[in-house]
Amino acid sequence: MTSAALIVSDDEEIVSKIATVFEFIDYNVVLAKSTASAIAALDKNKDFLIALIFLSNENEQNQVIALINKEIPSLPVYALHREPDMARPSSIPKGITGYIRFPIHYRKLLGTIRKAELERKTSRSNKALSTSLTGNSPQIRKIEALIRHVSMTDANVLLLGESGTGKEVVARSIHHFSLRSGRPFVAINCGAIPAELLESELYGHEKGAFTGAISTRHGRFELAEGGTLFLDEIGDMPLPMQVKLLRVIQERTFERVGGTRTITSNVRLIAATHQDLEKRIGEGTFRMDLYYRLNVFPIELPPIRDRPGDIPLLIEKFSNRMELEHLSPIEFDASAINALSQHPLPGNVREIENLVERLAILYPGETITNEKLPQRYQLQDGTMQESTIGVQGSLADNLSSSQPDGEGCIDLKHHLSSLEKSLIYQALKNSDWVVAKAAKSLSLQRTTLIQKIRKLEIQNSL
Repeated sequence: MTSAALIVSDDEEIVSKIATVFEFIDYNVVLAKSTASAIAALDKNKDFLIALIFLSNENEQNQVIALINKEIPSLPVYALHREPDMARPSSIPKGITGYIRFPIHYRKLLGTIRKAELERKTSRSNKALSTSLTGNSPQIRKIEALIRHVSMTDANVLLLGESGTGKEVVARSIHHFSLRSGRPFVAINCGAIPAELLESELYGHEKGAFTGAISTRHGRFELAEGGTLFLDEIGDMPLPMQVKLLRVIQERTFERVGGTRTITSNVRLIAATHQDLEKRIGEGTFRMDLYYRLNVFPIELPPIRDRPGDIPLLIEKFSNRMELEHLSPIEFDASAINALSQHPLPGNVREIENLVERLAILYPGETITNEKLPQRYQLQDGTMQESTIGVQGSLADNLSSSQPDGEGCIDLKHHLSSLEKSLIYQALKNSDWVVAKAAKSLSLQRTTLIQKIRKLEIQNSL
C-alpha cells in the first residue's frame, strides 16, 4: 500500500514544491487548504505517515494541529517555517513534532520523512501482532494463529523455547488480544529471585511477618488481579513453592506471608521455560501435577537458526529502533546476512538485537559486510567460497563475455556499478517503477534506493 502524507496549506508555492518531493518518493499526497477540508481528509483516511501544516491564519493553523492530534494522536505533525518572513519560536509548541524550513533542503526533508515513518510505524507496532512477532516464516505464522486461538480463553499457557526466542513477547501478545487486555500484565522471573523471597514476591506479606517487613506488601498475584501473571523460568521454581503455586491454581485463593486472611485470585497464568520439564519431572525436581496444570495450551518457539529467512526482517526492525534512538541506521549486505544465517546464534533474537546495536555504534550509517561482523560471526574463505559459488559462476560468465580470450584487464569498479545499475533497473521495471515495491524486492530502504537511482542516473529507459 502506498504511503500517504497530509499537507494542509493555503500557500500555492509551498503546496506545489512539497507535493513534488513526496510524489517523487512514491507518496500519495492529500491536500487540504482549510480546517474544513482537513476534517474531510481525516474522515476519509487515518493511515497517514506524516502531516505538514502551513496556514497564513495562525489561529486556524493551531485548530488544524489540535484536530490532527485528536484524530490521530500518533501522527507526526510538522509545521512549515518560511524564512525570513517569520521567526521560528525558540521552543517547539505542544502538538507538533518539529519544524521544516522553507525553501526546503531536499536531504533534510528526506531525513525528516524517514524519522516520521519510523515513529508512526513504531506506534502502530504496539497494536499489531505482526510487528511484535517479527518474521514471515511458516513457524511465526503458526505461532500467531495459536496466539489468536488461545487469547480469547482463560486457559493456562506454557511457552517453551530457548532463551532469547521471544517468550515474553508472545505472553504480552496473548494478554493484548485477550478480554483481560484492560487489566495489568505482571511478569516475574522465578529463577532470578532467591527461594526465601519468592513466596513474598508472589503472594505478598503482612507487616511484621519477618525481619525487615516494616509494612504490608502486595504480591504479584494481587498486582495482576483481573489480568495476566507471567511466570518466566518456571523450571527454576523450588519444589516447596511449586506445591504452593499448585494450590493457588486449584483453589484460586492464597494468603500473604504472615497473614491469615484468604484472598481470592482471578488471574490468568502464562508460564515459560527454556528447560525440558518432562526431563526434570523424571529427575524429581519438577512436580508432574503442576506441569499438567500449566501445560493446558503449550506453544513452542523455534530458535532463529530454524527460521533464517526471518533474520533480514529482524535486522531491519532493530536498525529502525536504533535510528529512533538517534543512532545512524545501518544495513546488512548479502554476505553479512549469509554469515549470520549459517551461525548457530545461541542467543537467538536477543543476540541479533545486541549485534545490531553494537554495529550501529561502530559503523553508523554504513553497510555491514561479512568482514565488518565480529570475528566469531564471519564466514571464513572456504565457507564463503561454497556459499557464493553461484555468484562467482555468474561473475565468471560476465568476465568471459567481456574478455573473448580470457586475458587482459577489467575495471572491477565499473563492472560492479554496471551490475548494480542493471539490477536496480530490472527491479524498478518489474514493479512498474513503483520505488517502494522495488526497494522491498531489493531489501533496501526506500530512501536508500532513491539515492542510488539519483547517483546512477537511472531513468525510465536504460
